[in-house]
Amino acid sequence: MNTGIFGGTFNPIHYGHLRACEEVAELMPLDKVIFIPSNITSNKKETVINTQKRLEMVKIATEDNSKFEVSDIEISRGGISFFYDTLRELTSIYRKDNFFFIIGTDAFSGIKNWKNSESLFNTNMTNFIVMNRNAHEKNLLNLAEYLPDRIKETAGMDIKNSRIVLSGNKYIYFLNVTRMDISSTKIRNNFKMNRSNLYLLPKKLIDYIICNRLYL
Repeated sequence: MNTGIFGGTFNPIHYGHLRACEEVAELMPLDKVIFIPSNITSNKKETVINTQKRLEMVKIATEDNSKFEVSDIEISRGGISFFYDTLRELTSIYRKDNFFFIIGTDAFSGIKNWKNSESLFNTNMTNFIVMNRNAHEKNLLNLAEYLPDRIKETAGMDIKNSRIVLSGNKYIYFLNVTRMDISSTKIRNNFKMNRSNLYLLPKKLIDYIICNRLYL
């Protein structure tokens, strides 16, 4: 089974997240995408609301899509959420799944600074899907520059298929997805200023946030 992994604070989740994963699942294709709300991230400065509330929001936002699943693996583990730890845990649970880590270009640009970054690329645990609006040759070459040095030395370029070849028959795929200029920060500010968030995130999620006074 081809399984996508998509993590984040989701504070809150919105249509930008949902549409990107819908397109990635169709293009690859993927059998399912697992959404994983983080517990605590090491690089987020904004105040993040209660973990259980964020988990519930992701469940509400994804419940109508049969390919979308939600995992509390990072929240249950507690502490700072490191993707390497999450990936090791997932591969021990879903031993037969072929994993694809879904990530945006901005996040991928700092991946060499992540915990055990080299091991993410050479342990044969996952493929990578880097989402962008412009998946052409120049950007694919730039993408390779973000890799840890030792991984970059052995990686191969497959320009025709817009991917970087890693050891262990794993790949970094570079996919075009629709760019939706939606941010969780803007959504939170809209709630605080009593402005409409309609069409930025699902209506039932808006109702949940207002009912629970999450960003007011």
